[in-house]
Amino acid sequence: MENLNKGIILGLTIAAAAGVIATISLEGQIFGQTSTASATSQKTFYIATVHLDGITSIYPGSDHPSEPYPNSTLPSGGGLVIKKIDNIGGWKVRQYMFAPSVIVVNQGDQVTLNFVDVQGPEHMITVDGISPQFDIHRGEMRTVTFTANNAGTIDFWCSMHEPNMRGEIVVLPRTT
Repeated sequence: MENLNKGIILGLTIAAAAGVIATISLEGQIFGQTSTASATSQKTFYIATVHLDGITSIYPGSDHPSEPYPNSTLPSGGGLVIKKIDNIGGWKVRQYMFAPSVIVVNQGDQVTLNFVDVQGPEHMITVDGISPQFDIHRGEMRTVTFTANNAGTIDFWCSMHEPNMRGEIVVLPRTT
């Protein structure tokens, strides 16, 4: 996953040299597009809290083979959850994440992040160096606005769903 994120960032950096930045999620959907003009601009993003569920059974079904319950453990922290086998042989694994999880802006841009809780009853989100931790509940939106003064990266995460419910804002250096 980390290599995939680096590949996306490299691709976006190459696109920036061509004059266009596309902000994408790991699913490859375009969420925003802007030119790389040196003038600062307002960038607004909507970041959803979501989870993916893998649901299966130890018994075969008409459209799916049986899948044994895994004998390995997942990292602790609440971001990856595996449910034990239920009374009919079903089990599931869940991963919490942000969509999009990578955002690209230019140095000097005024950035507005709208965190929307779509899935999960509660999340505790921090935007590193920008916003203290705040909570958000399903159906709510919390907004964080800042100026991207320094080139580099700014991490955001949910402390309730570590280690994988994390995102990154890539701030490209201002071009003159």
